[in-house]
Amino acid sequence: MIKLGMIGMNEGNGHPYSYSAMFNGYDPLALKKKCPFPLIKEYLPALHKNKNMIDGAIVSHIWTQDRSLSQDIASVSKIPNIVGNIEDLLGEVDGVILARDDPWNHLAMAKPFLKEGIPIFIDKQLVSSERDLSELIKITGKNYPLMAGSSIRYTKELNSFLQDTMLKKNTMSIHGMSRVNWMRYGHHLLEGIVILFGHDILNVRSLSSKDGHDIVQISYKDNLNVILEFIEDIALPIQFTCFTSNSEPVSIPFIDYYSSFRKMMNDFKVMIETNIPPIPFNEIVSISKIVNAGDLSKKSGGIPYNPKNLRPHHE
Repeated sequence: MIKLGMIGMNEGNGHPYSYSAMFNGYDPLALKKKCPFPLIKEYLPALHKNKNMIDGAIVSHIWTQDRSLSQDIASVSKIPNIVGNIEDLLGEVDGVILARDDPWNHLAMAKPFLKEGIPIFIDKQLVSSERDLSELIKITGKNYPLMAGSSIRYTKELNSFLQDTMLKKNTMSIHGMSRVNWMRYGHHLLEGIVILFGHDILNVRSLSSKDGHDIVQISYKDNLNVILEFIEDIALPIQFTCFTSNSEPVSIPFIDYYSSFRKMMNDFKVMIETNIPPIPFNEIVSISKIVNAGDLSKKSGGIPYNPKNLRPHHE
């Protein structure tokens, strides 16, 4: 049985509850009383039903910055061990799930495990700066058992279009909408877009400096134009729409929460078993650079940045 360590959580991110439940199941009474996320309280009883666990692994240990929070998550998702320090997971687990989406904290939290060669999953954006990304790459290398990203890549809505060559060929513009912000939630739109349309991006430009409202433009080398908008408290679903010259717009929503989380966590388990990352390392790094390019553009007043070298792009 593979033993996993759960690291979480930060404000607004319920993944420590849901990811753990994929392996361990959940306690129905504790779910009602101690989980503050209505969506998780809805889809676990409706779809998981304590009958559809991932075999061969359990979340055996958890650390959060607050012991009472750790106790709540542990009681909901049946995690038997709570540790007081993040390093206490070393020697106790076979892999680590970093279920926080505050990437400015990711490198510091992941580093103890990266240095020991422990397989790790990092939620969405790897890190929040070019410096942290360079350090992470030096520690890991391309063959490290590392997995990172958004579960949108596992949704049935996205996968139904993977073989649609006409959509890929004829799309002229993409508009995406998400809640929260670019740094934390950029992956939920970006992964689907780059899986369909690739990584050949000329520049990334921030079009907004408003608090709680990010607008980012991504220009592909083949003139595909992408506009992604993030509003802190906008209602779900997260989605992007592809516009073509010869057909109705195609919208791809991120609504397949439960099954996509389960597929992603199962891939993480398989990676630990095989030591083969399911997502190419250069793809993870490429998406991380796109996010960081948009962040640099915002901080510089809207100067476009080339994500490949994270330098200003002069048209």
